[in-house]
Amino acid sequence: MKLDPVMLTMACSWSMKAYNDKNKDSIKIESALTSTTAFVVKRKTIDIIVFRGTQQVKDWAFNLIPFPVPYAGRLCHAGFAAAHASIWSEIEQHIDYNKRTLICGHSLGGALAELTAAKLNGKHDNLHLITFGKPNTFFKGSKKPMTLDNQISVVNGSDAVCRVPRLCYGPSKSQDMLYFSNGGVDYINPSKYLRKKDRGYKDRISDHFMDGYKERLTKFLEDQKNGKTGVDI
Repeated sequence: MKLDPVMLTMACSWSMKAYNDKNKDSIKIESALTSTTAFVVKRKTIDIIVFRGTQQVKDWAFNLIPFPVPYAGRLCHAGFAAAHASIWSEIEQHIDYNKRTLICGHSLGGALAELTAAKLNGKHDNLHLITFGKPNTFFKGSKKPMTLDNQISVVNGSDAVCRVPRLCYGPSKSQDMLYFSNGGVDYINPSKYLRKKDRGYKDRISDHFMDGYKERLTKFLEDQKNGKTGVDI
């Protein structure tokens, strides 16, 4: 897996900005029904589609509908599918299939980013998917992995959200994982056993905050720049 520091930094920055309504030079897309919110950012060489994470009571209502439904060619979490469907047609109007596109988000925003990538898989040749603290989106029975070359799920230590919903759902097998361990070592695609051992079988909501992801990613990229890789594969 190739880690692009520019793309990681850009994804982290916009995943944080998505919680702010005052984003200059961006197109805000929002559903009054579901409160699902996304921003489309048009740059000269790249487009960015970023989804806001859980923020309102309506968001939690859709988070808690875990039964699987067919969506984007796969079986996925019904609440996430409903939230995504509420703004997809408007987002689709802004997609340039001939331009490099970054899709990103934190928490619920990461799940919606993953569904967007699934919708575009096979249709868009230059997609980058980067998520932070993303819950499990797809049903374990889904046999159709995405064929994107650039898929990264960033997980911070014992972030509880990255392990829910648990029943019949799991991390996407087609997405690479950058794991920031509680012990300070960073891993690429660590085993399930290693992650369980690292968190001591505990979940923490505090590890879910986007500020924590930014702090760990900044340190990780600084170590990479200085030759202190700190990465165990």
